[in-house]
Parts: sequence; structure tokens; C-alpha cells
Amino acid sequence: MRKIFLTALLASAFLAGCSDAYDIEQAGVVTEESDVFRDANDIGKGLRYVYAQFPGESEINFDSYFTDELGVGVGNAGQGINDGSYTFLLQAGNDDAQAIWGSYYGVVNRVNRILSRIDEMLLLPDAETTELKQHKAHALVLRAYCHYKLFAFFTPDYTNPNGLSVIKFDFLQTDDYTRFEKRSTVAEIVAFIEKDIADAKALVVNTDGTPGNISPGGNMSGSGYVTNEMVESILIKMYSMLQTADSYNKLEISFNKVAANKSIADVITYIGMFGESASGADFNEGIFKLNRVSTQGTVQSGVAAAWYPAEVGEAPYMEMGRSLYNELDKLEPSKQGTPYSSDRLEARYLVNVFNTSQVATNYASLSQDQYRANDLLYIGKYSGIPNRPLMNSIWMFRFTDMLLSLAEKRAFEGQLTGTVALNDFSNVESIIYNIRVNRNLSMDSTPLSMPTNFSTQQAAFARILEERRVEFAFEGHRYLDMKRLGVRAGSPGFVRDPQDCASTNACNLPATSTKLTMPIPRSEMVSNPNMVQNPGY
Repeated sequence: MRKIFLTALLASAFLAGCSDAYDIEQAGVVTEESDVFRDANDIGKGLRYVYAQFPGESEINFDSYFTDELGVGVGNAGQGINDGSYTFLLQAGNDDAQAIWGSYYGVVNRVNRILSRIDEMLLLPDAETTELKQHKAHALVLRAYCHYKLFAFFTPDYTNPNGLSVIKFDFLQTDDYTRFEKRSTVAEIVAFIEKDIADAKALVVNTDGTPGNISPGGNMSGSGYVTNEMVESILIKMYSMLQTADSYNKLEISFNKVAANKSIADVITYIGMFGESASGADFNEGIFKLNRVSTQGTVQSGVAAAWYPAEVGEAPYMEMGRSLYNELDKLEPSKQGTPYSSDRLEARYLVNVFNTSQVATNYASLSQDQYRANDLLYIGKYSGIPNRPLMNSIWMFRFTDMLLSLAEKRAFEGQLTGTVALNDFSNVESIIYNIRVNRNLSMDSTPLSMPTNFSTQQAAFARILEERRVEFAFEGHRYLDMKRLGVRAGSPGFVRDPQDCASTNACNLPATSTKLTMPIPRSEMVSNPNMVQNPGY
């Protein structure tokens, strides 16, 4: 894996980038971790630097363009179409695949160097043992998080323990250019993630033997950093992919730990979790976010840069896909099929549909030119942060995500208990009911609407997939949700409204498509003779 593991450029970029943060006076370029990381405080600075490298913007950009979340905007001049990101074109040279693969492995490279330096410092006679162990636990969780993300995007079959997954990067990068890594199996990556998390927990134990708080507190506290709930959320998401009785049982154990301190947001809190108010704020539903700040020059303003009308003007490149809009529209039956109005009661509609949108109720009968000009479905979920209108703090884990993961377990176990057929999916229904109650601005104890048909396991999975679509629109979930649940839900896959694909003919990508696994980047294939490409590429 020479492009990621065995290049000196990554090491020098890391150390040079950190040197600015540490304000170290030096004659030349720092090349030794011992010169950069001199004490526990320096280690903390290095860990804070790592968060800026997570590719949240890249994930959301890919997810929104490639799935059925976006539609071609009134100001589009080929954006998303010419490069194939909107037309389901996914090849080994794809920029998004390279960004996700390279960014996460780049973060792991940095974390491994920090871990190596911590181990050196712990051997010193005057070691700041407590602080260093806390930082080591923090770093191990970040490494587990990166491997979970890589596992999610690049593993063809989560349910085959012997199938190929991604490369396990658990060693210090060297200058040995003859070393070429192989892909580990699903079982090996799962075990590695579990071990990193177990090791992290073991490093932070209270004097009475109870689990300690992995978050070091101070300027690394809250949902913008690793917390105990974030740790359990990694496991919940990973176990939902494995789809075995054992993995689902482990999922519920982790869920109960999260639920002890987190809960679903009420409707007012939910509305405040996005846009400017999300930056620097903590919410009880919020578990982990990439907390962007205006001085973060290294982060691209990728989320909403092509579609937030208040900043890009009245002719954004992309708008909300009509099929997604229709799903949001029907959440409030009394308003379904009517023009936009700010007195709607469904919070997810109000958060996602920008208030200057113009909804053509007769859109299906319009010509393409008329449709583009008159059905303006602007997106409002990401309004930016102070002084950086198109930069956004991004939620990666929310409690509702974990709650719907628990619903997946309930759907799995609703079919059978032992040898007794139950066909009871009322627990799935009750979870969705609870979510919809908390998205109703009327503050009633009932939802504005409820889906029907929870009578079979497939139907239960379908209702979960549908709920996830409206709950997590433009949050980077749709692609992986379809990969994990699409076939089980009997879903047709990504389906765009005929008006949104009339000019491209990219109307549908079935849930069975091999494109629901990302390709190993071409740069990796060229550089590493031991690398095996994913099926279909």
C-alpha cells in the first residue's frame, strides 16, 4: 500500500502541519516525533489536529450526488453530470473513493505515529502516565473509527467472515518500499476494531474498577471529540452490518450504554442541530460531530457549496431530488401536494426544504425546461457557520441513528425466536412512532403520520430504510444504508423521479448493484501488487 503507508510525504506533511500548532522554534523541518511531541500537552494538540483530517465533507458530497438525494439544479451547467457522480458512474479512478480511502488511511498514519510516541514517553522515568494513557485511549478509538469507515465503504460482503475487507493498518510507517500489504478478511478487521476499543477502555479505568471516561475533558470534551458514547456507537454501526444473532446481541449491549446518557431530540432541539447553531453546541441527541470552525483553512467548504441558495444565489447547481422531496412531503398528509409553506409541522421537511423553495404541484406534467424553471427545491439543512457560510459542522453519529440500528435488531429477531415463528415487528413500529412524535411541531403525543405494513421482516426493514431516508437526508447515510438494508428491504435501490433523470437516463441503481461497494482506488491498485480489486470494477 505504498501510496498510503510507505511514502515519506505523508510523514513530512504531518509533522510540518503540526509544527505550526505547536509553535516550536526550529532551524529546519521537523522530522522526529520526539521533537514535536515533548509532553502530554503536545500529544493532545496532535490529536486535536487529527479531527480536521476526517473527510466528512467528501462522504456527504459523494452520498448526495451518487444516490437519489439530489436533483439537477436550475443553474446546473454539467456539474455532477460531466464527471459521472450524478449518473451512477463509479470506477477505480473515482475521486471520492480516493478521497475517502486516502483520508482515513492518512489519519491512521498520523494516529499510529502518535501512538508510537506515547509508548516511548510512557517508558520515561518522569512520564505523565495518567494523561498519556488517556491520550492513548483516545488515539486507539480514532484508529478504530477510521477502520470502521473503511470497512463500511470498501467491504463487498459484511456477512462473510472470510471475505475480503480492507487493509489493517496497525504498524508504524517506514521507508521500506518493498513492503506491500494485503487486504484483511472481514473477521480480521472486525476483531481489530473490537481490540482497539477494548484496549482503549482498559486504559481508562476508575480506581474502583468501573469504566472511566475516555474523553480527557477540558478543551477536548463534548460531541466534537471521542466520548464513551461515541465509542459504543462505532460498535453499534459495525455490528448492524454483520447481521448475525451474536452481532445483534452485542449491538443491544452497546446501545443500552449509549441510551443511559443520550436520548432522542425533541422537535425544537432537532431543528437547532443543523446549520449555524450546530457549531460548538452540544445536544443530548448528538454523539459525535466534526466540529468545524471558521479558522480551519485546511477544510474544504464541501457540504452545501453547490446547493445552499442563500450563499450560491438563486441558481444553485443542485437541488433536492424530487423523489426525496415527495417522501418528505407525505410526512404531513394534510399538506401533501401543496406549495411550500412555513407553517408545516413536520420538522424534517422544514429543516431540509429551504424557505425560498418554489414547489410546482403539477411538476410531473411540465416540460423539462418548465420543470427546471418552476420546481425549485432548494436545500436548507446546512446554512454554514459564522464567517464561513459554506462550511458546516457535521453530525457523524446521532442517537436516532443508534435507535434505528436497534430497530434493525428488532426486525431481525421479530421473524423467529428459537424455533417459534413470531412475525411480530411491533417493536420496529414503536421505534418509528417515537421518532415521528419527536419530529411533530404541534407537540402532540402522536405523529403526523405513520407508515403501514409491518407484517413481515422485509416490510419492517423497508420501513426502517424509508425512515432513515427522511431522518438523515444529506447527512451521508443513504449509500451505506442501501448497501446494508436494500436487499433485505426488497428495495428497488436508488430511484430518481422521471423528471430528474429525463436528460441523463440515470433513473435507477438497483440495491443488488456491485456499485454499492466502493472500488479500491486506482492509485492503490497500481502501487500495490498484492491488492485485489472489488467485484465489478
